[in-house]
Parts: sequence; structure tokens; C-alpha cells
Amino acid sequence: MPILSDNQSRQSGSFSGRLLAPFRRVTSSGSFISEIDGLRFIAIGSVVLFHLVVNLGFKSPAAYTVPSSGNLLAAVARHGFRGVELFFIISGFILAYPFASHWLLGRPRVHLGQYFLRRLTRLEPPYMLCMVFLFLVRVADGSGTSWQLLPHLGASLVYSHNLLFQSENPINNVAWSLEIEVQFYLLVPILSRIFMLRSKITRRSIIVAAIGASALTEWLFIGPESPMYLTIIRFLHFFLIGFLLADLYLLNWHGRAQKSLRWDLVSLLGWPALFVLWNSPWLSKTLFPHGHLPVLGALLFPPLAFFLYQAVFRGVITNRIMTNLWITTIGGMCYTIYLFHNPLIGALASLTRSFVPTGIYTLNVIVQGCILLPIVVGACALYFVTIERPCMRRDWPRKLVEKTRSLFDRPAAEGLKDPMSDSV
Repeated sequence: MPILSDNQSRQSGSFSGRLLAPFRRVTSSGSFISEIDGLRFIAIGSVVLFHLVVNLGFKSPAAYTVPSSGNLLAAVARHGFRGVELFFIISGFILAYPFASHWLLGRPRVHLGQYFLRRLTRLEPPYMLCMVFLFLVRVADGSGTSWQLLPHLGASLVYSHNLLFQSENPINNVAWSLEIEVQFYLLVPILSRIFMLRSKITRRSIIVAAIGASALTEWLFIGPESPMYLTIIRFLHFFLIGFLLADLYLLNWHGRAQKSLRWDLVSLLGWPALFVLWNSPWLSKTLFPHGHLPVLGALLFPPLAFFLYQAVFRGVITNRIMTNLWITTIGGMCYTIYLFHNPLIGALASLTRSFVPTGIYTLNVIVQGCILLPIVVGACALYFVTIERPCMRRDWPRKLVEKTRSLFDRPAAEGLKDPMSDSV
């Protein structure tokens, strides 16, 4: 696995590289795939944009109601929530990688105890502190009483809110997707055994078939009223796309894909198609006059996302942009940003909602974004540095225990000081 892309190697010694070093993500091995952090930037950026326009429209509907059509920014932002599904693809890649490396390349076996412990020590402290903090905030601002919100907090802390309430959490509505992630963590050791198959064609054909079957299952059987709507069953195909990408990355690209301008063309055409044409009224009337556009989404999103993710690795210009240090640094902080961005935007939008500088919706949203988003990213960067980043180090629990013991041992040692030492 490359430590840095060629682009990042050139940037690491620059002023930006030194400035951003304290905010860079830490990995257990000390190395990371920079393209993945670039993809994280796209995913978190689309989700943040979605919640920005939603919060502005809710706080000041007269000025910031999202136009139903005819606005490019609104078309992109309206479906920005699909950034969550883009995150699921990334999770599929990251979690499949060590298992696939073992079965396909003969690298060390993944010990399940360490695998689950790592998930626990890496993700739980930032998540639990966030949920408890927001619980206290919601109680303090009158969003609910402690007795009303405690069941929601308790369910979220054990990742069962989706199953128990079958709705988003009023404390922090984005937490629903993290419960999907946990369900996938539990399945990965089982699903990853697909990499035991030595035949590349057979293995990949099974993964592709499973992606198609899962996508069709979502379209045919899982609507908003379904008890499976907020479960891994609805989203499994996105995670499996990550499995397929991991297979390609290890065996075809050998950790460093060959670049081509043709893949930049895929990016240029594909990303607008992903965000703008999804549920487009024109596309609906033209291709599906009887209202069956969900078929298009179910069938096209997985392969389109698959090729767009490849383009980030294989495009000349796309790769250069998506491995920029600023982009990958923000992408590396995506977990903290995801946890806090919506309540932060909501609180800040309450203060700025009356600011309507022009009569143009797009320009007004851009101005609001220039005001609000630097504050959101700055606040999240502080939490990232103080809470999440230390948890990225594999040995932090041991060091915490040692430090705690030293604090208790020091007074004891001072109490045993030689009583004659002060008599000289």
C-alpha cells in the first residue's frame, strides 16, 4: 500500500503540507491510500451541501426554499444525501482490503479479536462523546426533556435505534447510517470469504451478481414503510462495490493504477450524471413516462459509482485533484465532520438566516456557505485533533492506562520518601 501518492509526495514538504500535518489522518500502519481520502471528501461534501440547503430552507423558507427545478446547485444539493451511499462504498473497500490482501496476496491473516477491538477503540469514543454532548445540548435548548431523549440516546449508544424506533434519532439524525456501518462490520468476516475463491472470473462474477441482486431487492421490496428500510439489507450492494474495487486495486493495479485521460472523461461526464440527472423530471418523462424512474436509479447508480471511483484512481487530472493535500485532509476528517456538521449548520443558520444579500438563490446559498462552512470545518477540526485523531493510534488505550497509573503512582511514591531526607 503506497504511503503517499506521487502528487502528495510533492506537496508534503510545502507550506501547505507543514500547515496541514497536525490535521492529517493517522492509520494503524502509518500508510494510507490518498485516493480514498479524496473520495471521502466528495462524500462528505455532498452530505454537507445537502444539509446546508435543507437547514437554510427550514430556517428561512421565504428566501431559501430549494427550487424544484431549473437550478443547478439545487439539483446537486437535493440529492446530496446520497453521499452516505458513497461512504458505504468506501467502507466496503477499506474493510475488505485486509481480508482480501490475506486471501489474494498471502499477507498476514486478520485476527478477528483485533479487528473488532480496533473498530471499538477507533470509532466508539468520538461517537459516544458526540452523542452525549448533543443529548445535553438538546435538553438545554428545549428540544426535549431528558426523559424523552434518554431512550434515543441509549439506543444509539448500542447501535440499535434504527431497529427499535425505525426512524432517525432526534438527538443527531445522521447517526442512522453509522448503525448500518456497524451491521456491515459484523458481516465483513463472513462476506470476505469470497476472496478465498482463486478464480478471478468466478469471484468477481459472484460479487457482481450479488450487487445486482441487492440493488433489485432494494427497489422491489424495501420502501420507506419497510422494517428493512434502515438496515444493511437495503444498502448491501454499495458495500459490495467496495469489495470489487478492493479486488481490482490489489490484483489489477497492484496499489498504483496506470493513469489515462480517458478516465478523466469518465469523471467529467459521470459526476454530473450522478448528482444532477438522478430523479430529473426531464429524464423521468423521457425515459420512464409511466413513473418507473426508481428502476433507473437502482440499476445505474451502482455501476456508475463503480466507474467513477475507478476514475479517481486512474484519471490523470482527476487523481491529481483528488489527492490534493487540502482535499485529502478534509476528507480524512470526514467522520468528525459527519457527526457534527448538521447540528452546527442548524445552529449557525439560525443566526444568519436573515442575511439575503441578493435575489438569486444560488448566490445567496454560496454566500451563506462561505460564512458557515469555514466555521463548521474549523470546529470539527478542533474535535478531530483533540478526540478523533488520538483514537486513530492503535496503542492509545495502553498509553492511557499507563498514564493513569503514573498519575496514581506518583503521589504514592512521594508518600514513601525517606523521612530523614529533609533533616539535613
